[in-house]
Amino acid sequence: MKIRKLFFVLLPLIMGIGIYLLYRSRNLYYYQLLQDTHLHPYISQIRENAKIYRKILSTWSVYSLPDGLWLFSFGSALLLERVYYWMHLSIFSMIYAVMIGIEYLQKFYGGHGHWLGTFDLHDIEAYTIAYISILCLSLLFYFFQSKRKIQNRMKELAVDCIYISIFGILGALPSLL
Repeated sequence: MKIRKLFFVLLPLIMGIGIYLLYRSRNLYYYQLLQDTHLHPYISQIRENAKIYRKILSTWSVYSLPDGLWLFSFGSALLLERVYYWMHLSIFSMIYAVMIGIEYLQKFYGGHGHWLGTFDLHDIEAYTIAYISILCLSLLFYFFQSKRKIQNRMKELAVDCIYISIFGILGALPSLL
């Protein structure tokens, strides 16, 4: 994986997890994972120091931005530096549609405290901004990347399955109890 792709995958992911750890409930799974480690006292201290910034952060940046960062990171993994770009774009577009569909499922069947989650229009905004952003960035990279030799399409699909599994687990972690 090239450094550029690694940057666009890891940076938004780390930022989103950081927001979860610093500003979200201590009942979330990310935070609970750290309670039994030697990092817990440090994270608790950082959370305490970060409280002063919470007042200036909008609720959108605390509750919806991490979802958008996750989708942007996921899109970076699927779309950047790929030979069969259009195939990966169709897979990513389906994932985006599923995420929007899940939000609407939350509207009709979810709710506060429900395992499915709570509907929030701002989450849809964050997903859409992330989708459009990575679409523009990946198109730019695709048209200016050096044309490499043709790789095996099945190999690239297998890599997509790995990415989908990893990001599926990362996306589900915050809602686990």
